[in-house]
Amino acid sequence: MSRSGARRRRGHGSQKGGGGHYVVEAILNDVLVGGVHMYEIKWKGYPDDHNNWVAGWNLNCPEILEEYNRTRKQNTADVSQFYKILESAAEHHPITVRNTVDEVGYPENFVYINKSVYSDEVPRPCSPMFPCECKDKCVADCPCVRERYYDKNGRVQVEAGTALMECGPKCGCGVNCSTRVVQQGSGVKFEIQRYAHKGWGVVTRTALARGTFIGEYVGELISFEEAEERGLADTAMGLTYLFDVDMAYTGGEFADFSIDAKMQGNITHFFNHSCQPNMEIYPVYVEHRDPRLHRMAFFAARDILAGEELAFDYSPAASDAGGATLDCFCGAASCRGSIFL
Repeated sequence: MSRSGARRRRGHGSQKGGGGHYVVEAILNDVLVGGVHMYEIKWKGYPDDHNNWVAGWNLNCPEILEEYNRTRKQNTADVSQFYKILESAAEHHPITVRNTVDEVGYPENFVYINKSVYSDEVPRPCSPMFPCECKDKCVADCPCVRERYYDKNGRVQVEAGTALMECGPKCGCGVNCSTRVVQQGSGVKFEIQRYAHKGWGVVTRTALARGTFIGEYVGELISFEEAEERGLADTAMGLTYLFDVDMAYTGGEFADFSIDAKMQGNITHFFNHSCQPNMEIYPVYVEHRDPRLHRMAFFAARDILAGEELAFDYSPAASDAGGATLDCFCGAASCRGSIFL
């Protein structure tokens, strides 16, 4: 968990490592690992990428530690196994875990993946994509880009549901091309938190501007028939991890394929429902243009505060009503009271 190993005590609020003296500026987070409380430390005068984890017994900043403990509850569960699950996460920043409500330490039988996997019955995309010949960055008449989906900061600026076309792996432009947003991965600092009535959820540790890319929904791509079968079993258990790849279909049509993130997924597996969501979903095309197998990306629907839970609407369409439901605990002022499965 530590970037540079344990640090020895030296003076009030300072530590010494191989590179010299470090002064604790703030304690950002804590986890319980194997019975030992570990604390994420922000070092004075150093950028955030120097933050690391230090065992509580190796800290010598009693006033800072006392203030942290006074204002923030410590984990009640040993989440060390959860961190093992997260070792394969490819997010730009380490994901932290917090549970102060019960003794559940990790989701059993869950495998963290960074890209969706195809089941045997799902065809590999074959819709051709004609790569551009742009150099470095795409020009105004680039054939890959039908419109400017992102602003200069990489934030989406078109209406939710609009298909986003990004340059693909065979395009001549470089990795810094302004069209390459979703494929670059998430830069959000996530924390997975445990809730009394909702189970695991996700908060952002820093403020996010409207339009910021948050994450891609990944899991196992399965057929419509398989999704129907799994959906019945999941509904009986009060679960909902199936996501139809249907954003290219018109009303009344059923999607040919779905993404099941129940057993395999990434950070989006832990996103909860809200009747007043702060995220919107967009279909995204990168390697191909097959409308049946587009990727799905979450973007900030509005400015989001640090510490705010990230949530989307599981059943935004009125036609979803009429089936099985779960009680909703989203807490929104416009809460519908139920989640339609």
